[in-house]
Amino acid sequence: MSKVQKMGQFIFTVALSSSVLSGCSYVVKSGANVAIGFSEKHIVPPILAMGDTDMACNQGTALTPAIMATKDMGADPTRMAVLLYSAAGMCAENNALNAELRYLRASKAGQVSEAQDARIEQKRWAAIASERQYAGYQLFAERWQAKYKYTLGDSCPTMRKDLDQTVYMLGMLSGLQAMTNDINSGGQVNVPKDIAAIVERGMACLDNTKFWGAPNATRAVIWTLLPGADEGKPDPYQTLKQSMQIGEQKGVRLSHALYAVAAQASGDDAKIRDALRSYAASRAEDKPVNPEFRLIDGMAGQMIQGIADRYWTENTGVRAADDGMSQFWDEQGATGDDDLFQDLPAAEAPAEEEAVTEEADK
Repeated sequence: MSKVQKMGQFIFTVALSSSVLSGCSYVVKSGANVAIGFSEKHIVPPILAMGDTDMACNQGTALTPAIMATKDMGADPTRMAVLLYSAAGMCAENNALNAELRYLRASKAGQVSEAQDARIEQKRWAAIASERQYAGYQLFAERWQAKYKYTLGDSCPTMRKDLDQTVYMLGMLSGLQAMTNDINSGGQVNVPKDIAAIVERGMACLDNTKFWGAPNATRAVIWTLLPGADEGKPDPYQTLKQSMQIGEQKGVRLSHALYAVAAQASGDDAKIRDALRSYAASRAEDKPVNPEFRLIDGMAGQMIQGIADRYWTENTGVRAADDGMSQFWDEQGATGDDDLFQDLPAAEAPAEEEAVTEEADK
């Protein structure tokens, strides 16, 4: 065979191989996109409609790696991934809360080593929660800015699909949660602090009534937390109250959770108790739960339960009782679990508790 023939045969082989490989790549990409499209249409709605938040968070932890693998196949998993990262972050937040409650109990009991260990565990789980939430936020931000050709927080994209708007809201909230958990972790993840201002501006792009009062409630929380953010804005707590009314009517109580977050951050007992009582009242038998968004309503409830448990543990050493959001330990007829406290030793003196807290935080 001549050199010319050999060269021609080589070129033909290379061309044929490239064609076959390109075809395989196209098939893989098409298959991945079909799978993601099927999931968004037939799997996301049932997940949002489920009320079992623990199951949802475990789904997020288990399924996120598989869904993200489709990105390397050429698919766009953003919508699914933002939801799953948010759910997976919730699992880590729950673990961080349990460690924090252990820390508070140990501090009250004067157990320095136990308190130190619990604080370390809390920070580790807070960092994991922040990493997951920040990953979801970054994925959302990059995709939305590329897709709609705008800068997040500077203008509003034209989102015609309800799913896109829902993902937009979840992505924004994930960014805010990532920043908060990073602070709780001691800054291990280095989440940019300007996310709060981006979220405050970006939430104005959503219909407040359509999304259960949550957009304005999110903005109001930021007004209470960021110095100067409330300048020229309505009263944040009045805005939160108005948003809570919308959320209660729509059957998604995310605004109630945001009010509780703001109240907890304020350190004002009256506000904390009002937030907890407001949520307890909103859960009366005649109050609806939106069947399409039971998961988000459940996640909001879990956030408030965590705030209630933290508030009770700080003051009594135990989590909130079944009626612990409507009746408190220092009120007459506070709880049906009073008999549980009869044989417990008296709480440690405040000075000793503060000393243990300072030692644990070192």
